[in-house]
Amino acid sequence: MGVLQGFATKRPTKRYGVKDDSDSSPAAPTAAPQSVPVTAAPPKEESRTVTALKHLCCGGVAGSVAKTVTAPFSRLTILYQVHSMVTTKGHRPKFAMNLGEGFGKIVERGGVFSLWKGNGTSVIHRFPFSAINFYVYENMLDVINGIHRPHEDEDGHPAAEEITPTTKLTRFLAGATAGSVACTACYPLDLVRTRLTTELEGREHYRGIVDAFRKIYRSEGLPGFYSGIGPTLLVAVPNFAISLTVYGSLKEYALDDELFYNLRKIDAKSGEEKLGFYLTLMCGAASGCLSTLVTFPFDTIRRRMQIQNLHIDPEDRLTGRQQIETLIRNEGVKSVYRGLTPELIKVLPMVGTMFLVYEFMKDQLNVKKR
Repeated sequence: MGVLQGFATKRPTKRYGVKDDSDSSPAAPTAAPQSVPVTAAPPKEESRTVTALKHLCCGGVAGSVAKTVTAPFSRLTILYQVHSMVTTKGHRPKFAMNLGEGFGKIVERGGVFSLWKGNGTSVIHRFPFSAINFYVYENMLDVINGIHRPHEDEDGHPAAEEITPTTKLTRFLAGATAGSVACTACYPLDLVRTRLTTELEGREHYRGIVDAFRKIYRSEGLPGFYSGIGPTLLVAVPNFAISLTVYGSLKEYALDDELFYNLRKIDAKSGEEKLGFYLTLMCGAASGCLSTLVTFPFDTIRRRMQIQNLHIDPEDRLTGRQQIETLIRNEGVKSVYRGLTPELIKVLPMVGTMFLVYEFMKDQLNVKKR
């Protein structure tokens, strides 16, 4: 019974660090239990599909917003470029003598909203075009730079001393590739957009986008959707190569030079310096202006080739080379730059806005900065 009674008797519970009065012997010091550090689980990496969709979304939204903001100037530019082809003989080759008269003509014939005629097609074209362009550009930078990174450390990252800075040549090659891919993929939409934009009220050939696709296919076949793609590539490839190279270089310079310190800002999430609102607009506008000055004559020729199937008999249609020779012979050298003023007025805010929205979207979607 004594043994059983000993097991049955409840003994007082000892607490760590508290002296038990019932025990006359000094309590041996006991170490407090050590807490095991809890490490947070590493953030789950995004799938390549999600990352790609984010990139495409950033570029598409940026291009669409910029295009809509400047649509009236875009339409006026195209009308200047092709007016001598669609007007009747005896009329002056210029659509208008100045910007005010040009906008006045458009509004008088179709109302204020006619300034945005064809913009629906422009946005449908611009979203995939800009999405593909920026996506291919970002990936081509990685591919080209990767060629110069033959060794990796034990974690699979490029060895620090062998990381090659993104050079102007790298940006140029990436921009040229991006421009050619985006242009070829989206060209049918560009052609339809041009034809809808150049229609004047009372002389419409198409009732909308779907009707335009249907009629072009019936009258010209599949090759009709790629009429004028040669001159278009001559515009798109150098245009985007120059634009993206200049923007990237100016951005890099603006982030390094103390002259622009007050125009930069700190990213709240990463703590890194980045371009402020005005710096982004200025870098984008400068890049767009330079690329436009270089490629505008080719842009005039491509617009004329895109609509000649609509206004000129098959036996009288011209190649790109014949177009530029005929235009200069009949209307002078200045004719290849006709419409440059509204184009520059359009490009300055459009390209600036496009890069501004692109950088903003990358911030919102946590897309890798470059």
